[in-house]
Amino acid sequence: MNPIEEQRQIIDQLYHGIISCLPNTYTSAECLFEYDHGYDDGSYSVGSQLTYFIDDNKFTDRAVRFNNMSRLVVELHKKMQQHTGGNWDCFKISIADDGSVKTNFVY
Repeated sequence: MNPIEEQRQIIDQLYHGIISCLPNTYTSAECLFEYDHGYDDGSYSVGSQLTYFIDDNKFTDRAVRFNNMSRLVVELHKKMQQHTGGNWDCFKISIADDGSVKTNFVY
């Protein structure tokens, strides 16, 4: 499998994890994942914040967790760094009201 397809599959797993945390009535959502890394001892942490809308009402969950979330974020970072050399600190997955999905990485 090529590196871009591997990355897409990880993002797809994260997307499904986000969906599992949302109420059925959501109209759009975004989840920010933070990856704090680069320490001499090899330690890291993964944080997240889920924001979603139901019609015009905004809701935020500052500590959303789902199965394998941390592992997937670390794996995505590793794959992207191997493929492009990119060393991002956080990224966002946005789900629009039409169901389309976008990612945005912050370096």
